[in-house]
Amino acid sequence: MEKPFYNPQEIKKELSVLYKHFPETKRLLRTFGCDALTAEDLFQEALIIYLRKKNDPDFEFQLQPIHFIKQTCKLLWFNTARKEQKQGTGSLETDVEAIPESWMEKELQYKQLESALTKIGKQCKELLHLFYGLGWNMVDIAKKLDFRNDKVAKAQKYRCMQKAKDLVQEAQSTFENTQFI
Repeated sequence: MEKPFYNPQEIKKELSVLYKHFPETKRLLRTFGCDALTAEDLFQEALIIYLRKKNDPDFEFQLQPIHFIKQTCKLLWFNTARKEQKQGTGSLETDVEAIPESWMEKELQYKQLESALTKIGKQCKELLHLFYGLGWNMVDIAKKLDFRNDKVAKAQKYRCMQKAKDLVQEAQSTFENTQFI
């Protein structure tokens, strides 16, 4: 069975109906991480694919036109995202603007933690290193650091953690106060 070629008036009518669904298609694509401009391009491309398929006598639609277009947009976005990921491309402006802030925040956190660890003392540093860094249990830590038992080691670890947290918070508040001066 041969499909008829559609006249421009019918196509124009159908496209105006389909364009009414663009906002919901854009929202769908945004949930997958697609930006608004790319969503618009993908929607246009999906419309072209739809019109080509509609005029293809060997193709039979299994979905309503808008669902076909949404699925096509989704597949086009996944292909685009996969290609960008392989090539390592991205928006240079976004990358340059985003990296320094997060990098700087992490760097400041590391500096504050490092500063706190230098102030908590040798025994606290060693206890925390053995427990968190090397994964030792409290019984072994108690023996190594000459505590009476593991309960004393636990209490000491708690005090060391509190002291470290207080020093980090103090460093953060000092940084925040100097930032606005």
